[in-house]
Amino acid sequence: MYLANTGDLLAFFFVKYYSVTRNLVDRIIRQQSRRRRRRQEQLTNLPFELEHQTVQYQVPIPATLGILTLYIVVGAALFSNWEGWSYIDAAYFSFITFTTIGLGDLVPGKGTLTDNKHGKSILCALYLLYGLVITTMCFKLLQDDLFAIKRRIFTRLGFDAYQYYYHYHHFHNNRRYLMRLRENNK
Repeated sequence: MYLANTGDLLAFFFVKYYSVTRNLVDRIIRQQSRRRRRRQEQLTNLPFELEHQTVQYQVPIPATLGILTLYIVVGAALFSNWEGWSYIDAAYFSFITFTTIGLGDLVPGKGTLTDNKHGKSILCALYLLYGLVITTMCFKLLQDDLFAIKRRIFTRLGFDAYQYYYHYHHFHNNRRYLMRLRENNK
């Protein structure tokens, strides 16, 4: 429950950050294109466009998978350095840990006999906990993207979402059918 709530919260803030960044980039691009048009047309009294609108964007699937891949690559480099594992073994460990498969065939700190074992163990635990939260966030972002894709497909096929059920447009034209649906959903 903790991971799900923390992942949802992190996904919310990541979408906000992505939206703010994307809106800023869009605004800069609009301003540059506006300046270019003004120079080309040599007009100084063009009316300004409407104030920028803040749009809530969805994080694209490749960006979400990139975040997850980057975290696994960083974990692979970290564990291959700390534990003396091969890079493939360390990437495998990161992947099975973050997806909560956790087979137990690779355990960090198992062969370490150094004095700073406890410091590495704490850093490892924090890294893995944060990795689980990032994995949960990425799964939430992927779930939102796939739901939006499904909604677009159903809309293009002629279905509308009504109380989480999909009904064909033909039925929505029937007033009696709509009244029965509304009464049943109260």
